[in-house]
Amino acid sequence: MKKLIIIVFLVSTLLGCASERYFGGNGAEAITYQEHHNFDFAIKNYDETAKQISALVKDIESTDKEATYVIDYKDIRSKKMLEKIFDQYPSHKVAPQRVEFKHVRTMRSDLKIQVVLTRLKTQYCAPAQIQHQIGQPDCFVESMRLKQVSYKSRLVGE
Repeated sequence: MKKLIIIVFLVSTLLGCASERYFGGNGAEAITYQEHHNFDFAIKNYDETAKQISALVKDIESTDKEATYVIDYKDIRSKKMLEKIFDQYPSHKVAPQRVEFKHVRTMRSDLKIQVVLTRLKTQYCAPAQIQHQIGQPDCFVESMRLKQVSYKSRLVGE
């Protein structure tokens, strides 16, 4: 009985190892880098400027929900306008340190916004082809994992 159990164990182990297939590709390649952007505004019409800045922040937040802002303003009215725009985003209420306001009286423009974005560049997955060996079987899964590690706010379940 012991010999039969040992033989079944050995056969199942050998068949399992023989049928297991290892990933033979190069894996997913990714690089994380920061982008720095500066925006200067000369305010002539507060409503029009608020619309432009709101569209800009909406675009930035859709790209990176963890972007940081350093805002230099000349007038208190400009700061109140920006606070109203940033209050629309719940992530800024959770992490208010992402936006830093500085009152600078000796500026040429009325408002200066400095934005730091974190970007992730990944390798695109090659499409599968009929009757060809798959070169990147886990490329999509690996790319998604890298994006979740890079952008903490994109973790599943958050």
